[in-house]
Amino acid sequence: MKRIFTIFFVVLALTGVSPAWAVQSTIRVVVYGDSLTSGYLLQPEQAFPAKLYRKLRENGFTNVEVTNMSQPGETTAGGLARISSVLELHPDIVVLQLGYNDAIRGIRVETINSNLGSIMSQLTANQIIMVLVGVRAPASMSYEYAGQLENMYRSLANANKAYLYPDALDTIYGRQEMNLADGFHPNARGVETMVEYIYPLVDAVVRWKAQTLQAQQQYEEQMQMQMQERQSTEGR
Repeated sequence: MKRIFTIFFVVLALTGVSPAWAVQSTIRVVVYGDSLTSGYLLQPEQAFPAKLYRKLRENGFTNVEVTNMSQPGETTAGGLARISSVLELHPDIVVLQLGYNDAIRGIRVETINSNLGSIMSQLTANQIIMVLVGVRAPASMSYEYAGQLENMYRSLANANKAYLYPDALDTIYGRQEMNLADGFHPNARGVETMVEYIYPLVDAVVRWKAQTLQAQQQYEEQMQMQMQERQSTEGR
């Protein structure tokens, strides 16, 4: 992944594209998940979307907005049922984090895969870039189930050309100082850590989108100048 980032920034430099913050259009990011990213039992400003927004701003993305569409207890079936509410926001990028509530219920991986696949296909059809955040199967599930779940996220990411972060909680598992009293959900510090590790993927897709928007703006400006020159010449 580091090599991909390096190649991306080399291309950015060679094409002479200015930093992302030079783009005039707003880049819309939606975080779509469950209690792991909704800000469960936290203040709104402590939630994953709010901290992701601040991180983007710190890195110069003043033209980005982040919307929290995560809900505690959300399943992949629930996420599929309300995907239209996400599409209505016309996002450029979706951070998709669903599956754990299915896994703790022992829902078949084939069903989880079908629901997530349907969500992602609709996002793809609307030209929305995705960062897919996976989850590890609960310890109560079998090794076979855990392996199937891990492979599912990888396959979905590949099939939909999404960036993949394999496990939302891999940096805070078992760390009391990172979790709420339930020992599972991230506290404010845990959310901060999650954002820190997932951020490079979000940064990469936001920069790519900004580069695309800037190229489009430059093209439209050139076309407008050429049209004005043509009209000026014809009027002589």
